[in-house]
Order: sequence, then C-alpha cells, then structure tokens
Amino acid sequence: MLSAPLMAHFAKHFPKFHVDIVRANTSSLAQMLRDRQLDALVVDIRSLRPAPDLKVSHIVEMDGTFMCRPGHPLAALPKVGFKNLASYPVASTPLSDELARILVERYGERAHPDVLVKFSSDEISHMVQVTEQTDTILLAIRACAPQLVELPVSPPLKAQARFGLVTVANKAEALFLPEVRRLIDAVMGPAAA
Repeated sequence: MLSAPLMAHFAKHFPKFHVDIVRANTSSLAQMLRDRQLDALVVDIRSLRPAPDLKVSHIVEMDGTFMCRPGHPLAALPKVGFKNLASYPVASTPLSDELARILVERYGERAHPDVLVKFSSDEISHMVQVTEQTDTILLAIRACAPQLVELPVSPPLKAQARFGLVTVANKAEALFLPEVRRLIDAVMGPAAA
C-alpha cells in the first residue's frame, strides 16, 4: 500500500533522491536497521520484538479480515462459520503472536496460523494475486485488497494490524522521514478510517 505511492511521490517531488525499498520478515528488517543498512522501517509493530534501541512512532491501526475473490462460493453466504472458512486454503503474510492468540480464542485450536495458513509470503501482492485467481481465502488488512470481498465471518475477527515507523533510537533521523510520515498519513490514514 505504501511502496508505490512512496516511489511515485519521490519520483515526482525529489527525483534525485535515492530510494530503496526492501521487503523481508520483521526480524531481518530490524537487524538491517540496526546494522545501518536501512534508515527506517514501516512494519506491523506487533511483529516487532520490543527493544530499547528501536524507536516506534507514527502508528496507524488498520482492520484485518478474511477476504475472497468475487464469485467465490463463500461470498454469497450471509454468515461464514469457521468450519466453512477452513474448508478452503488460507493465505497470509506472517502473523504476529498476538493475532495467533486472537484467532485461537475466537475460532479454536484449528485457527492457529501454523494449522490454518497454507500459503505464506512476506509479499502481500503475491497473496492477493493467488486469492484473485483461486478459491483461496486471504487473511490480511482490508485496505490491501479493495477488489476482494470481505467475508462475514461469525464470530467476527475484530483484529487490527498496528503499522508504525521504526528507527534506531538516539540516532539522527534521515532527511526523508518527514515526507514518509506525510505519506503514511495520506495513504494509510484514510484506509484506516
């Protein structure tokens, strides 16, 4: 959600500025940040291990949900029970321990991500494509795939991702970070609302 708008913004307003976007799991990204290979991260902070050397700011909460392609057999149902949902493959990016706990509390042990999720990738666009082309169910933030249909799962998931801007504490901030904060507000803020 943020990568393309970020690159477009810098291409238009700061064309000489060098921007590298790196995707990986949160622990690898945090280590790259500590090693000064990256200037900042935008990650689901629930997947980030708290540490005194990292500073988290600019937090945006976004609703998570189960989604499918239009025309999926479950899309026509007024309510979708977990048993219906679990009869299809589920795709997701890696999930936090907190979300795993929420899933198990709401739907039982079979909802643990180690059991439920059949396709996983750090790249959400891959998961969206698979969901658009198959009967796979996507567990992700709603705003990442507006073209998909939100499933009326009962009971509702009621879980949010908490995205934050992560930097190394007590280190001078990179010059571009005020622009990144404005883009987080412009792109992710409305999607969170």
